[in-house]
Amino acid sequence: MMHEYESYFNFSAHILKSYPETSPWDLTPEIFSVRPKQTAPCLDFPDSLKPAALEQAKKSKLNPFHFMCGRNPFVLDTPPPPDATIVVAASGAVPPLMPWPISDDVQYEFVEELHAGECGMVYRIRAGQDARVLKLYIGHDAPARFRTEANAYAYISSHNVTSVVPQCFGWTEGDDLLKRIRGCPSRLLTLLSERDPKALKGLILEDLTGAQCLSVHNISLDVGEMALRALHRLHSAYILHKKPEKDNVLVFPETKRVVWIGFSHAICQDSVTRQALLAELAEGWAFIYQRLIPDGFIGWEPGPDAADPRTLVDDVAPAPIQPTHPRPSKPTITEEAIVILASYPDINLFSWDPPIFHLTPGPRRDHEYDTDEFLEAIKTQHRTLTFNPFGKWYGPCPCRVETIDIITENSDEWCAYDLPPRIQQLPTETDIQFVEYLKHSSNHPLFRVRIGSAERLLKIVIAVSRVPTLRSIYWADRPLQFSMNWRGKKNNAPCKPRFITERDAYSHIMHYGACAAGAVPQCYGWIELSRTHVDNANAAIRQAYVDEPPPWLVFPVFEDGSPSTAIVLEYLAESEAITLDNITPSRADIALRSLTRVHGSYVLHNDITNRNNMQLIRGRGGAPDRVVVVDFDHARVSSWKRAWPSRVGFYDEFVALWIHYYSWMIPMQRTFCKAEKHPHAITL
Repeated sequence: MMHEYESYFNFSAHILKSYPETSPWDLTPEIFSVRPKQTAPCLDFPDSLKPAALEQAKKSKLNPFHFMCGRNPFVLDTPPPPDATIVVAASGAVPPLMPWPISDDVQYEFVEELHAGECGMVYRIRAGQDARVLKLYIGHDAPARFRTEANAYAYISSHNVTSVVPQCFGWTEGDDLLKRIRGCPSRLLTLLSERDPKALKGLILEDLTGAQCLSVHNISLDVGEMALRALHRLHSAYILHKKPEKDNVLVFPETKRVVWIGFSHAICQDSVTRQALLAELAEGWAFIYQRLIPDGFIGWEPGPDAADPRTLVDDVAPAPIQPTHPRPSKPTITEEAIVILASYPDINLFSWDPPIFHLTPGPRRDHEYDTDEFLEAIKTQHRTLTFNPFGKWYGPCPCRVETIDIITENSDEWCAYDLPPRIQQLPTETDIQFVEYLKHSSNHPLFRVRIGSAERLLKIVIAVSRVPTLRSIYWADRPLQFSMNWRGKKNNAPCKPRFITERDAYSHIMHYGACAAGAVPQCYGWIELSRTHVDNANAAIRQAYVDEPPPWLVFPVFEDGSPSTAIVLEYLAESEAITLDNITPSRADIALRSLTRVHGSYVLHNDITNRNNMQLIRGRGGAPDRVVVVDFDHARVSSWKRAWPSRVGFYDEFVALWIHYYSWMIPMQRTFCKAEKHPHAITL
């Protein structure tokens, strides 16, 4: 069974296959952002934010809430399929547009001038009892523009899409009609005297009295959707408008009718491609949902020098992780989503070719336009409602689906794989020189040690307890022996010690290459600690607490008599936690790629959003940054029990970290200017 679900994937390639014959609004499941919802985040913002946003827009020429309607669903994310290049020609010839009949029995009267420019003039006239619009073409290219628009209206009539354009009653040429119009304006008469009357051509169109040009004053989510649906109707007649902009869209506020005008640059069937039609739909989506609706929200009417939000984003995806996997060619959106989601973690999400669009969001530069006044308003909003208005700045995680059953019902819930060998055990008598006590990670002390000539990180697992003077009611008097992850396990099953948890995790990680890929610190094995090791470890701890009792000490044995154990890891001298000060989009991407390497080892970290569990190693001398996943004492591996972890667990953890970085940390960094280099606060 396949559920209907809302997908955040970009499926523009699927839209392209049947566009314009199939409406994107009729596809199931519904494509995210094809119909932006009333729950667009900014629409719920308090009115107090609008003046601050308006003032910033006036100063910076950029609406800070341009992202409020989500991500453009029509931007083509993959190369077009071979069969989607050229639109299939409709059968039969399109009947040409006929001339408008002029009768001696009809009285023609000039009503008003609607538009006058270098390229044409538009007048409202009356033919008997009927109001009409006369559009005249002037200028050196008038014949070409007339033929183009007349041809477009012929296609419109032939394909029965007249409801989304003014009705065209025919064409006229020469000055016969103008001579019959009473009250013809002097400017038009002067024009006629300067030109060959026989070369004058025009169209007779429906009178659209009461219509308004689309603007920030009449735009709404409903009107925006109607405008895009109307554009699709034009595309279904194989007409490429070529000028999808607000001045070419008219709205009837009373009836909510939307029509497109201005076809003097249109391209019709013989030359149009599916890609061009879909690209124009994407352009229409952008000017409606990234400009008009956000501008209307804050009450801003931008001038021609306003910044285009699309120029502030680079959404070019980096190369896929090797080895690559060709994106599945499936007949439906649902089937393609199932293949991608239900094959994780066996197939790395970053290895699909072409890449999953927006899995690596391009960096945004619009924070460079922020003013101190606007950021202060955002901070106040965040402190008052604990909701960051920039939370949707980078859009939704593209792998998210609302109905998780699409994974569980269409794949093996558990991952089948070869069980790896255990990591090596070092001899207990191994000489370990304790160089420095570093810190505690959860319940585990970390030491910089020297084994032979190599510096290593020694993580002593579990056999740690607080000294009696610092015990609290929340801690047992005995050593903390068990993985918290397994407390309260069903059917009173025995708990799994943290050491075994981490040892098994590293066995998987080493075997399946996550350490070799640099996603996890190298593991050099594990060791049972001798009494000498324990004494030296405690001496290093006490040395770090000269003026106060140490809060932790290493115990030589567990409560059941088994010896203390430690894992020997790569020492990362200059590692640091990823914080609001150092997070960047590129580092977030590296971290997520590291997590997929861990998942590809069939290890679920299970504590991934803890701030200390992703460590950054800055690139030096031109080397790239590295982000490693650490602390696997909460981890789950599939070999323990078939019930843990499931594919859904891997999927949920990836989505959680993506949201943590792109929907929380990076927006928070922008809000509170917590970056190392944060070029905001323009002075205007």
